[in-house]
Amino acid sequence: MEKILYNDKGEPVAYIASDYQQTIYLWDGSPVAYLYEGQHVYGVNGQHLGWFRDDVLYNNAGERAGFTNLTCPVSIAKGAPKKKKAPQEELRPRWKVPKFPKFGYKPAWKGLADLLKEGQVSSEVDRALPGASED
Repeated sequence: MEKILYNDKGEPVAYIASDYQQTIYLWDGSPVAYLYEGQHVYGVNGQHLGWFRDDVLYNNAGERAGFTNLTCPVSIAKGAPKKKKAPQEELRPRWKVPKFPKFGYKPAWKGLADLLKEGQVSSEVDRALPGASED
């Protein structure tokens, strides 16, 4: 069963699919991240974005960025229908896990959507890499 992730305003922003990798899709259908070992949130680009613990998504600083319907601090909104899932890029090698933070109740300074977008694979970056082919 999919888990919907809400921002600090109670708006649905993303969801965790019930696939093998527990892919995290933005509401527009873009695959941006996945869960590793049930708690690490990695971007598709390999960047460690945070932790998912006790139905709360924390950034690497230990600030609360996303919530499920069980943990959201405000009333949740219904939101628009989800878009169709886009094809997923090949997962990039995982970056080193940062130092484990002290989790707190402080809200993240960066919104959930912006945090998750950091995990997207950018075609401009891929083209700039050595050995990348030009289209």
